[in-house]
Amino acid sequence: MNAVVAGRLLRDRLRSLAWWGLGVAGLVFISAVFYPSIKRQPSIDQLLRNLPKSLKGFVGGATVVSFSSPPGYLHGRMFALTIPALLLIFAIGLGSRALAGSEDDGTLELLLANPVTRTRVAVERYAALAGLVGALGALTLAALLALASPFGLLHGISLGLLAGETLAATALALLHASIAFAVGAAVGGRTRATAVATTVAVYGYIIYGLVTANVVRGARFVSPWWWYMSRNILVGGLPPEAVVVPLGVCVLLAAAGVWAFRRRDLR
Repeated sequence: MNAVVAGRLLRDRLRSLAWWGLGVAGLVFISAVFYPSIKRQPSIDQLLRNLPKSLKGFVGGATVVSFSSPPGYLHGRMFALTIPALLLIFAIGLGSRALAGSEDDGTLELLLANPVTRTRVAVERYAALAGLVGALGALTLAALLALASPFGLLHGISLGLLAGETLAATALALLHASIAFAVGAAVGGRTRATAVATTVAVYGYIIYGLVTANVVRGARFVSPWWWYMSRNILVGGLPPEAVVVPLGVCVLLAAAGVWAFRRRDLR
């Protein structure tokens, strides 16, 4: 069976993916340009050590890795917030658009008027959004390899660990895309789906910060951000929960979304 539904969404979003890829490349380049001056400033490490515990986790300073070192700078400057934030914005927008957005603009009704089942539409739309999120993650890794290396920012960092941290950030983004997809499939409304997924992302980040500061105990596994940022992957390696857990939750959310979409009265 040809994946016509998925292919159409992929074609419609390729231009957007290209622009997002350029945006990520620009972010990587700007961050890399500043690294040569940062690595000559050991006082930055002292500044991070003096930060309150409640703030260290938010800037990637909860680990003992020097911020002026390549893995410390990459983790704190890019992977602690900016890269996952860009991936999240892109992914949540896709997740809310996959079904709820098409329903809002009336194109979903036209699609379902064709000889296709709701199950096929939902499954292919989810597969397409997962592919697009994965593609942006791959573009992020390519930008890091191409633009960070000339500034010495990849010195001592293995390709496997860099790919692992990028994969973990992409899995985090796909998880929130899956939340938006499931909400849109179950109750409709692109704005509602975006709001729910964004709220989960923001409060998950807050919980991660509170857990890092020991303000909240026993809630670490509630936050997807903890799965992703419990360690500096560029130094400590990729923990299984950073990828396996979010992808497992994605499967459950996708299945729930397909099930709800099959049974809901569309507007």
